[in-house]
Amino acid sequence: MTAVHDESVATTSAEADERAADRLINHRDTDIELIPPDSLTAQLVGLYTFLPINGAAFVMQVMHPVIGDVVDKFSVFRKDPVGRAIRSADSVLRWTYGGQEAIEEGKRLRRLHQPLQMRNAEGKHISALNPEAYAWVIATAFPTMTTAAPLMLGREFSEEERKELLRDNRRIAKILQVPMKGYPETLEEFDEYFDDFIENKLVRHPVAVELIEQMRTAPPVPKTVPKPLRPALRKVAATASVPFQNFNYLTTVGVMDPRVREILGLGWTDEEQRHLEKIHARLRVAYRTLPERLTYFPLAYHARRHNDAIQAMKRREKKSAAYKYASR
Repeated sequence: MTAVHDESVATTSAEADERAADRLINHRDTDIELIPPDSLTAQLVGLYTFLPINGAAFVMQVMHPVIGDVVDKFSVFRKDPVGRAIRSADSVLRWTYGGQEAIEEGKRLRRLHQPLQMRNAEGKHISALNPEAYAWVIATAFPTMTTAAPLMLGREFSEEERKELLRDNRRIAKILQVPMKGYPETLEEFDEYFDDFIENKLVRHPVAVELIEQMRTAPPVPKTVPKPLRPALRKVAATASVPFQNFNYLTTVGVMDPRVREILGLGWTDEEQRHLEKIHARLRVAYRTLPERLTYFPLAYHARRHNDAIQAMKRREKKSAAYKYASR
């Protein structure tokens, strides 16, 4: 028997990889809406104080068994917690302020997570791109932002603001190439969706517990530091990091739904609540007096200034015309 080589169907491995990557993409560029630069989302996400709020979302994410198991096996959060946090913040900022780069970042993340597959303790094949789990990662931002409103703004969000935040949350889900089937569209649907996860799907995953404990532990000394200096640096880090650790822990745990804290076995006292509120009250005062350059991440700051400049140009356009027409 003679083998026939058909040039019309032959593909290179690179073409096959490209085709496989394309199958991961759920939304065309033209179907994706970017986050409006003057939105409430853009006002809040770029603040430095948003980091621990995002941390609360991350803890809730790994309470989903699939995400917790995948993170446990593949994440570098143990060896490089600071680096992981920085890279996560970089990605979140690009979704919100990156313009076209937001869309490319969404595709990159989808492809990055594709190889993260394994068998769990029960022998079941699981994947980081499990539709339910992948959608939950983005959904967690909405309840944490809603609960954090009194801390960041000094008041609750209005119903219209919550609707706007949910619209933006859905925009980010599409940017991240989340399959949108079953993703909540209304506040009522989201409440049902969130309740279902808490009551039926979230668990006290060891990774979630470890992340909480990590918040109260001084960051590891980099291996680049000479060995003789490491003991002294550990002592300095243990002392210097205490205020930030307390702030991070209180904000992370404080913005969680009480039912989530209960699943994790975390207590929460009135004293802790008062302490958290006092810290953020001082921060709100500081934020009203400090220039935005000191309160926003650089990408967020420049994106907001860019939008301000564009809006100023539009206002000038309304006041004058480029040409004068003779009256008839």
